Amino acid sequence: MFYIADLHLHSHYSRATSKDLNLETLYQWARIKGIHVVGTGDFTHPLWFKELKEKLEPDGTGLFRLKNPPKEDVPGFKCADIDVRFCLTSEISSIYKHGDKVRKNHNCVYAPDLETVARINAKLAQIGNLAADGRPILGLPSRDLLEIVLQTSEHAHLIPAHIWTPWFSMFGSKSGYDSVKECFRDLSDHIFALETGLSSDPEMNWRLSMLDKYTLVSNSDAHSPQKLGREANLFDTERSYYGLFDALKSKKGFLGTYEFFPEEGKYHMDGHRKCDVCFEPEESIKHKNICPKCGQPLTIGVLHRVTELSDRKQPQKPEGAADFHYIIPLPEILSEIKNASASSKTVNQSFQQTISLFGNEFTLLKQAPIEDIEKKAGMVVAEAIKRMRTQQVNPQGGYDGEYGVIKIFKEGELAQLTGQTNFFGMDAVNKTTKRKSKDREIEKKVLPVDTAQENKSAALNAEQQAACEAEGAVLVTAGPGTGKTKTLISWIAHCIHKRNAQPREVLAVTFTNKAADEMKERLAVVLEDKSRGITLDTFHSICFAVLQERYENLDKVYDDKSREIILGTLFPDKEEKEIKKLSAELSNYFESNREEISAEIKSIAATYRDFTLQNGGIDLADIIGSVIRLWNTEPEWLEGYRNRYHYIAVDELQDINPLQYEFLKLLASGKNVFAIGDPDQSIYGFRGSDVQLFFQFSEDFHAKEIALQKNYRSSAFIVEAASAVIGHNTGRKPVNLGAVRGKN
Repeated sequence: MFYIADLHLHSHYSRATSKDLNLETLYQWARIKGIHVVGTGDFTHPLWFKELKEKLEPDGTGLFRLKNPPKEDVPGFKCADIDVRFCLTSEISSIYKHGDKVRKNHNCVYAPDLETVARINAKLAQIGNLAADGRPILGLPSRDLLEIVLQTSEHAHLIPAHIWTPWFSMFGSKSGYDSVKECFRDLSDHIFALETGLSSDPEMNWRLSMLDKYTLVSNSDAHSPQKLGREANLFDTERSYYGLFDALKSKKGFLGTYEFFPEEGKYHMDGHRKCDVCFEPEESIKHKNICPKCGQPLTIGVLHRVTELSDRKQPQKPEGAADFHYIIPLPEILSEIKNASASSKTVNQSFQQTISLFGNEFTLLKQAPIEDIEKKAGMVVAEAIKRMRTQQVNPQGGYDGEYGVIKIFKEGELAQLTGQTNFFGMDAVNKTTKRKSKDREIEKKVLPVDTAQENKSAALNAEQQAACEAEGAVLVTAGPGTGKTKTLISWIAHCIHKRNAQPREVLAVTFTNKAADEMKERLAVVLEDKSRGITLDTFHSICFAVLQERYENLDKVYDDKSREIILGTLFPDKEEKEIKKLSAELSNYFESNREEISAEIKSIAATYRDFTLQNGGIDLADIIGSVIRLWNTEPEWLEGYRNRYHYIAVDELQDINPLQYEFLKLLASGKNVFAIGDPDQSIYGFRGSDVQLFFQFSEDFHAKEIALQKNYRSSAFIVEAASAVIGHNTGRKPVNLGAVRGKN
């Protein structure tokens, strides 16, 4: 019988996964996608294994059924009736030293029954902490993991996961091997299948004759239910655990895979994401695999690594090898058609309607006749599916953790097509008109009053113009209504238009996500496409990105509550009241970055930091301090960022705290720095901000001082009254706020 299987995914117990990854939701989304056999993922985690035992029952074939499946579909979807089965699976991360090199390999393990899983878990629990993560990290060589799997059952299997990705795979450029034999040594004959991963396809693997004997499988590695089936395996054999793996071993009954276009994978090309550098392998070799922007090593991608190990110039399909078929997930197709995010409400509604028409996603993508799609979903969707099936797409390769983009339509094509008809036969002209009207309403509601004039021809007053044209460092004092944000945006635009700054060389930092989002919108109005590439975010977000570049596994942030839980785990002898006090002391220590602290707190902080970092996390209070310590102890990382950013803007300088100020001094000293704010509006002293740093800025950065004095918001009466009040503020510099309203 024909069936589709996705055999590599995760539960909600894995890091950076959706809380909705439970058995019931997986069951529902398997039906939405059109998948018949789904991996459970994470069977090594004690709590997830408990759920598997409670909620699943064997169907007599080595697969499992859900005891109490949901009676209703996911709201909004009407799905075809698919009898979903589960296969017991888990992914394990092995980090170990072999051959004078640290190896980091991910492997998928499969079991036919719960008893086998229990035996595997018992042995692995002696090696590492299985409860720490759904995908446990063990200091266990891949070869030794395979030996444990083989010892537990003759029907337990191991398949190397996403074999080409740079960081955690068998052939990865950062920590992998050059052959299956080198990785699994005397047990390599027990490897019969390899998972190609999102960034490669079977054709790329057919360039290596040493891989001819292996069955090439593809799975989603889903971290959320919606990503289920983005790659999958096709079978025409008995739907059983034993039939499935017999097909993979013999290649009989295995029909092939549904594949991402490999360019869409996060590691297809070489590159350096932070510097916006993306190279073909040949270009990387010319640069000796070094980023030309910052001087750091490039992340060598899958295409480069395949080329490096291949012994064929062109792919050669092995005898008996299965076919493969490219797919683009339907939400991505609709996203391009609708010109909206794949996660937007508009796309989600269209996705729900389409599934209800065709039963499931795979039926639409690969089976439904184009004529039927056109009748039910419209000409544009039909044309998109047709081009996907015939591989008429325009790919832009992903690199260094950044997903690539697969465009189906060329620029201007959608406008022509939607001029004739649109999704579900709706009138395209009326819909476009309505959408534009809605967009204008949103702009009026969200954007500041002066955004409408914030274009290339908008005039600046004399002080604003002087601030934009100032060379080196400039400190701008800007009271309420004096055009503070407008002046900051104009300075960035001046750097790009007049000083030939590249967008990637510009860093703008503020204090809240809301302020950052507003500034991004206003930059997009002024600079249009040139606003892309500018780094604009909060201190914490920017620093977290710095740490992610240094520590490859870092993907989560711990808050106050998480800190208390972790401390309670690390120090079980302490009472709850002691843990809360200790948590507060650590927070204060992290945010002050002071060394004047007791030896006990320093020791506890070191233990806590080691634990969080090993588990891929960082404390929110420690993010900025961690970057400062990194830059002080490993100055080459600081130098890389100093070489990257040449134009730095700081908003609301009056709210800066000593830690943020130290970050700024390390990064921006001697650069073109624009700092703006109003010391009379400093209200965050209770959060650690120090308004005296505003006044210290001029001396530390040798900054020119400019005051914006024309108020465009308030009447003369209000300005005079406010000036009389704030004139009593201590430490302030006298500024004539002016009483004449303008139209800036």
